[in-house]
Amino acid sequence: MRFLLPLLILLLSMQFCFAEEEANNKVVSMESEQSIRLISPIGTMVRSTVFPGWGQFHSRNHFRGSLILLGIGSSAVGAFLAHQSLKTQYDHYVITASLDPDDATLLASYDKANQQYKLKMFFVYTGIGLWAYSIIDSYVSANFYNATSQVRSIQEDAQQIENLGLQVGITPSRLYLGVVKTF
Repeated sequence: MRFLLPLLILLLSMQFCFAEEEANNKVVSMESEQSIRLISPIGTMVRSTVFPGWGQFHSRNHFRGSLILLGIGSSAVGAFLAHQSLKTQYDHYVITASLDPDDATLLASYDKANQQYKLKMFFVYTGIGLWAYSIIDSYVSANFYNATSQVRSIQEDAQQIENLGLQVGITPSRLYLGVVKTF
């Protein structure tokens, strides 16, 4: 019976120590959850739909966003230059065909114009493909960013838990057990 009362007091004091520490941990975890900034994957897809690469920049993937902008810009410039060349070649073909339909160079002129058309369409389809890739990649990049942010938060929480410790002390008048948190 003598040992039961001190044991009961010891258990109750431990419970209060842990309850106080749990309350402190809840405050810390709420602060860390608020400091994590998650990105909406749908929002990044919409951004990339409106302007290619914007979703990658929003999800902090600047290198990929820059590559997508560079690729789509190059495709647009290539399509424009190929279109200008196509107009020149096609006008030459039309003039040749209207002046002398039986000319031997007529087929060669048509082939040059057709090649320019194919080049223009290559650049157009490449730009459209890069744009579609940008939309899909922005969704994936946002999910990866969210996952790495949450992993980083869990690692920080694990480090905080590692800093917790139990302290057992014995003095001539009492025995105490407590939770210690070091900063």
